Amino acid sequence: MDLWLEVYVKPTKAINTYANYCDAAQRLFRVFPDWENAEMDQLTNLTVQEAFNFMGELYAKNTLNHIRVALRGAYKTAIKNGVFLENPVIDIEIPSYASSRTVPSLSISEQKMVEEASLSDPLGHITVFLLNTGLRANELMNLKKEHYIAKHNYIVIPKSKTKAGERIVPLVPIAKEILLMKLYRGESDYMFTSTKGTPVSKTVLRKLYIRTRQKTGLDFLTNHVYRHTFATRLVENQVDYKALAELLGHTDVAFTLNRYPRIHHEFLSQQINLLGNNR
Repeated sequence: MDLWLEVYVKPTKAINTYANYCDAAQRLFRVFPDWENAEMDQLTNLTVQEAFNFMGELYAKNTLNHIRVALRGAYKTAIKNGVFLENPVIDIEIPSYASSRTVPSLSISEQKMVEEASLSDPLGHITVFLLNTGLRANELMNLKKEHYIAKHNYIVIPKSKTKAGERIVPLVPIAKEILLMKLYRGESDYMFTSTKGTPVSKTVLRKLYIRTRQKTGLDFLTNHVYRHTFATRLVENQVDYKALAELLGHTDVAFTLNRYPRIHHEFLSQQINLLGNNR
């Protein structure tokens, strides 16, 4: 497992992907500590499936999938190097009763609360930018001034998390206003910086949404909630689903629809009231 992570994953995958698989391995060995030093031929398909059935009571499906990929990758690497002959994880199923972890989105009124709270924060513009572009936190951290294409009013995300690769994100007026404000300030090549003038980090972004939680009372706020909110607002406004997948950096439209946009009850209430308007 360690060799697979360090030699095959770390040099070739995104930092977050590597971190996810390290976390998956730790979770696996936390539940089954004897596996960490077990010989590979001790685990059969039956043993592994029983383990996943047990972990289905503990972990969400997404976490279980990360564990499955990590375990499968370790065996695949061992087979490739002649250490082992058969992969017992090749057709392991994730139990249907495992929970599906969902990330909430903000209602329109909650989004207004967040935007109003952001006005009094020195880095609040970052929150507003995330809400209006749907960028991942990592993408925002790596965004440089050269990635803003003023002529066409969009930003280029040079390296996406998925196979979608480079993508463009057109800017709504408020997002453009924020970028223009940052473009000619400071000497950093990075678009967004901390109050100290250094590029924003995960710690800076985490402290930002914690401050916003305290101001609004919305204790579920995270950077990913802002991304889900962006997707939800677009769906509520009848966005083309292929365009939504492109904006979020996904190659699979079905994945986008299954994972991201969750129509908020406020919007559903507005839509059902249209029945009364037709009578």
